[in-house]
Amino acid sequence: MSHRTRLITSLVLFVTAFAQAGELPTAEPEAVGLSPGKLDRLKPALQKLVDDGKIAGGVAVVARRGKVACAASFGSRNLETKEPMTEDTIFAIASMTKPITCVGVMRLVEQGKIGLDDPVSKYLPELKGLRVLGDPKDDTENEVATVPAERAIMVRDLLSNTSGFSYVRSLTNNDCLGKSYARAGVQGRRLKTIAEQVEHLGKAPLAHQPGEGWTYGLSHDVLGCLIEVVSGQSFDAYLREHIFTPLDMHDTFFAVPEARWCRKATIYRANEQGALTPLPANYGSETFFSGGGGLFSTARDYTRSAHMLLNGGTLDGARILKPETIALMTTNQIGDRSAFGMKYGLGFGLFLTRAPHQDKPVRGRYCFWGGLYSTNF
Repeated sequence: MSHRTRLITSLVLFVTAFAQAGELPTAEPEAVGLSPGKLDRLKPALQKLVDDGKIAGGVAVVARRGKVACAASFGSRNLETKEPMTEDTIFAIASMTKPITCVGVMRLVEQGKIGLDDPVSKYLPELKGLRVLGDPKDDTENEVATVPAERAIMVRDLLSNTSGFSYVRSLTNNDCLGKSYARAGVQGRRLKTIAEQVEHLGKAPLAHQPGEGWTYGLSHDVLGCLIEVVSGQSFDAYLREHIFTPLDMHDTFFAVPEARWCRKATIYRANEQGALTPLPANYGSETFFSGGGGLFSTARDYTRSAHMLLNGGTLDGARILKPETIALMTTNQIGDRSAFGMKYGLGFGLFLTRAPHQDKPVRGRYCFWGGLYSTNF
């Protein structure tokens, strides 16, 4: 992208053993095995980004062993009104929605309501008989060449971004795919629901054969629709009942309630001169529940979600997933392929390192992802 968005919240989690009831307790850094001196560098480094005009502000949380060792807010959540950033600021977390969507799907997998290797068309018949981009030399003035999909898209393909659904030009620079998506009406503000988007996706070609590439795209919006069909609930209601309420994530939604608008952080991007300019304030929807990028949340809420993952699927007595499910989700699912230079599981990025004197790679950092608006965990 030519204009990089510049508003940041950073959730940095290391190792956790357990979390006590209620709010995550706090601890001095050395009590949980962290270096106070190194943590002291965090705040001035982030404040410098504000002072240099790189970002408007942000929130950072560092937690270990179920305890928060550092929580810092800096800068402003709105440059025009000079409202200071606070730890309860609500951010548009964009693609950090994806891991939460995948957790929701895996609950249904655990319950036997969905199979990882089920064809998605079993639940969403609009996605039956898909086609794939063909050889560009076969394109005509009015039509993009396509070939039949060699197999159906499986649920596993959606979770691992190997389905062939794309975000088109923003990431692939594929003009042919972009034209096909535009003709099919796949993306745009006219879409009111994710079900409508799935219907349009069924009329557009895939970027590649299912399972034969890693393409960042609309797979997680399809997963949201899948959850609606299988659970019989709207996607937002399903997440609220089965994830947000049990984990006490009380500030996480697709549309921020009006009473909490005062806590929303403005999204900024740098213009050609490098100055921060606000994006339109109409981000979010009360009907289009994007499983790939629609949620708002706070540092506090997302920290609780991340601790649930690190605890093996549980927090404060609420069991969201089984430990073996978390283990599967954090196992490389894309083989030798690359996901932005990394590996990818079922909803998470993975960094694999090779341990000394061992042939097999082991996980170094896992369960992480970021969002377009400079959020990450």
